[in-house]
Amino acid sequence: MKKIIFVILSIFLTPDAFSQSNENTGNIRSESRSKEGHYNITQVSLLMGKRKLSERNYYEPQNRIQMASSVTMINGRRYNEFWAVGFGFGFEMFEHNLFPLFLDIRHTVRDNDVSPFFALKMGYSLGSFFKKHYDNLYLNYDPFSVNDADFMNHGGIMLHPEMGVKIPLSTKADLLFTVAYRYQRLKTVVTQTFGQRYEWKHKEDMNRLSFGVAIMFR
Repeated sequence: MKKIIFVILSIFLTPDAFSQSNENTGNIRSESRSKEGHYNITQVSLLMGKRKLSERNYYEPQNRIQMASSVTMINGRRYNEFWAVGFGFGFEMFEHNLFPLFLDIRHTVRDNDVSPFFALKMGYSLGSFFKKHYDNLYLNYDPFSVNDADFMNHGGIMLHPEMGVKIPLSTKADLLFTVAYRYQRLKTVVTQTFGQRYEWKHKEDMNRLSFGVAIMFR
């Protein structure tokens, strides 16, 4: 927890550290920077947290820290120098890949030099498009062990509040550094057929801490 607080404080102290070195160049850039119009953000993030997904390997230690990579792209409109709204999609590499579709709402504190910003991404993450078959499947819920079964992850709703700093690269582009909390709802279905069909449905919540870097074109 102390490390997380230190990272968050460092992000918001960053503008002061950069403001003096960019005092001249930043002002020149800000004079010709557009305040309204289209924006595109391509972001790469690392999501970290305890592994809880239903499917597991019998020999793997439980509750180990899992790291998953995420790539997202957002297209939207800036209504003024403070507010912007867009829609995004992405690809995330967990045990079973997720494909998030979301609404992006963001507020920039000031749109000139290095500036803090806040964003909220909310939507739905699609899960697997195909079932995966296992000869031996181990689960974190009843029935815990299933032979000759199909496993499918259906995804679920997502909520992703985010904050960070925006550093101007030119009149048309910004570099973004972000820290965020990710809530993800998951639904999995296990199916087994031995003359008679058996099915187990399971829902669980996944929580992750996210660190990212992005390029914003405007």
